[in-house]
Amino acid sequence: MKVKVLYFGELREQVGLHEETVTVVTGTPTVADLLTELTARGAEWREALESTEPLRIAVDQEMAQLTASLRPNCEVAFFRPVTGG
Repeated sequence: MKVKVLYFGELREQVGLHEETVTVVTGTPTVADLLTELTARGAEWREALESTEPLRIAVDQEMAQLTASLRPNCEVAFFRPVTGG
């Protein structure tokens, strides 16, 4: 199943991509399954996505948890929380 993945802020800089289409190979994939596939790409992906800093996730522009199910052609966005001052 293909999903569109967006990276924002420092994540975009760390992985060197703004967006991509990813094929998730598990039967009924969740956000956690997608993260597992992305972090398996190598050290820079693990460092970016498994950082101790909070990671926010949106699926089709709605905040989501790691357990959220993915649908074909959905959009998954990864970003860090932003604080204002």
